[in-house]
Amino acid sequence: MWRLYKVSAVAVLLALTQTAQAVPFTFEGRSLGMGGVAVATADLATAPWANPAMLTNQPMGSDWSLLIGFGGYLRDDDDLISDVEDFQDANDRREVASGGADPSAEVRATLDMRSILGGIDSKIVAPEATALLAVGISFESFSMAVSARSDVIAGGTVTNISCSVLVTGCDPNELLSEDFNILNVEGVLATEFGVSFARDFQLWERKVSIGIKPKIVQLDAFTFEESILTASADSDILNEDKNKANLGTFQTVDLGFAVDLSESVRLGLSLRNLISDEFDLGNQTLNLDTEARLGVAYYNKFMTIAADLDLGENKPLLANDSFDGLKTQFLAVGAEFNAFDYMKFRLGAAQNLASNVSDGARDTELTAGVGFWLGFNLDIAAVLKNNTAGVFLQTGFQF
Repeated sequence: MWRLYKVSAVAVLLALTQTAQAVPFTFEGRSLGMGGVAVATADLATAPWANPAMLTNQPMGSDWSLLIGFGGYLRDDDDLISDVEDFQDANDRREVASGGADPSAEVRATLDMRSILGGIDSKIVAPEATALLAVGISFESFSMAVSARSDVIAGGTVTNISCSVLVTGCDPNELLSEDFNILNVEGVLATEFGVSFARDFQLWERKVSIGIKPKIVQLDAFTFEESILTASADSDILNEDKNKANLGTFQTVDLGFAVDLSESVRLGLSLRNLISDEFDLGNQTLNLDTEARLGVAYYNKFMTIAADLDLGENKPLLANDSFDGLKTQFLAVGAEFNAFDYMKFRLGAAQNLASNVSDGARDTELTAGVGFWLGFNLDIAAVLKNNTAGVFLQTGFQF
């Protein structure tokens, strides 16, 4: 049991140890608790990743911030982990019953293995891990932040599936061959360092903020292949140099806008990776594409209610076409409630609107979080849906 969980965990932990800078793009604690919304709600601490224009949004009297956070996320929309575990358990039963000890049990176990393979094609498991650090400073005429984060983004799927004995010419020995039913885990270590700048203007009696974030991104790829008959947490395999590739470093820029439509309503737009790039991985290409997200928020002293929408489909940062089922286009809604400035409660939900993804990937993600002010900030958030779970913890200071 739990063998594929171990494989996913080892892949992520190995990636984190291979470079000192490894962490994820997709979320931070406050945003995750609110369903992923951030474009029109971020503050001096979280704006470097959500929307650099929101650096101009900070509590009165807070001109300096420090944020440190880390989290993990495991997405298994179609329950691939259970399939692999069930396949290995059935194989264990088959081995116990083999050699004439219990012929009927051996047949039943073999049929169970074939049945599992009949529905395993195209299923994907996707572990992620994130770590981040940001320092934000607000001056009289502009705001800025220095930020770094690392993301480990991985996908696993089963390929080269053994043939069905119902097909003419099928070799029944394929089922037990380690050359078939291969668990392919591919991942990217993305390390980002950026410096963000923002300032606000009065335009038609409205506060309008513009932010920009030049950044350097380093990408490293890793792969892992093993038959699901034997797949386990074998770090020696993952540590082999042949399974890793340095894709290089490149420069790009994020751009953000925010406008206060009234004293309580704000509209935001975030554009990431305006300079796109692609990386050659043998016969495949990994693309780092431009992403755009629109956000709107209503806020007052007691609560914030917001919604974000991806303006296009975002492909996973993985080269293999087998992982196209991980693409996303999120509609997210969330709320934050202020309890005497010492505690904040957060709730949210997110729906994947991308086309040609599985029904499991379309299930609504529910999130919740809580933030404390204890002389320092402590934020805890979690996301949960069928076969998917994530958690993020961050702390920091604001002065």
